[in-house]
Amino acid sequence: MSNSLFKIPLKPSFGWSILLAIATSFITGCYSYKDQILFQGLKDTTCPNPNFQEKTLIQAGDQLSIIVNGLDLNSTSYFNMPMGMGAGGNMQMLNQTGNQGGSLMGYVVSESGVIEFPKLGELHVAGYHPEQLRDSLQCWLSPWVKDPAVMVRLMNFRVTFITTDHAQTINLMNTQTNLLQFLGMVNGITWTDRKDNVLVIRQVNGLREVHHVDLTSQAVFSSPVYYLKPNDIIYVEPNKRKFIDTNAQLISLVTTITSTLSILVLFVNSLR
Repeated sequence: MSNSLFKIPLKPSFGWSILLAIATSFITGCYSYKDQILFQGLKDTTCPNPNFQEKTLIQAGDQLSIIVNGLDLNSTSYFNMPMGMGAGGNMQMLNQTGNQGGSLMGYVVSESGVIEFPKLGELHVAGYHPEQLRDSLQCWLSPWVKDPAVMVRLMNFRVTFITTDHAQTINLMNTQTNLLQFLGMVNGITWTDRKDNVLVIRQVNGLREVHHVDLTSQAVFSSPVYYLKPNDIIYVEPNKRKFIDTNAQLISLVTTITSTLSILVLFVNSLR
């Protein structure tokens, strides 16, 4: 009776161990080679890019770097002096901990869309793009600065990158950074990540937009999110191979235990 107890439950275990090993090997090795190829269908052609970079508009909460240059250093230094923390968007010391590091001076746009600028007082800057504000300031400052040359830069151009392994937020110096350039900055997408369904989440006028980008297709170059915007979130989900690799140790352990039990049963049965 004891021999029959060994034979009934454990013989199938040997078969299951073989099936499990085969299934594991098959799933691990069957990830399509084609799924790894980017920009499929892209040919050697020269054509205008149908997707163009829209101007980034200044909005409430933005941090602006404004530097005034001119022929007279004494007059320009007044507009570039750091100012104390004040209400409604005075110049402040902003601690940026991004990949550029260091502390930067800038103007914070208030909820009503204004900053307080020396001599000019409160300026409503929301809705301007940086180039427009630059040109306007050069005109407005002409009574005090000879041949003013103003530089305006958006300091909070932040993009967040998320995968199953990590997440990071990057402060971009170049406001014309596209999706592919950004992926290069964050070491790209690994072979265990899906390339045909990258999510770009964007806030537009208080609304959340979700865009699916297929990096394996040439259509990526015409995507409305090809050029990044401040506060974009990029999410890359894992492929099935990632799941298998993550659980490889558990699968190996189960297979080893099952195989060991099967060998033990065969040995016991051989002693009958």
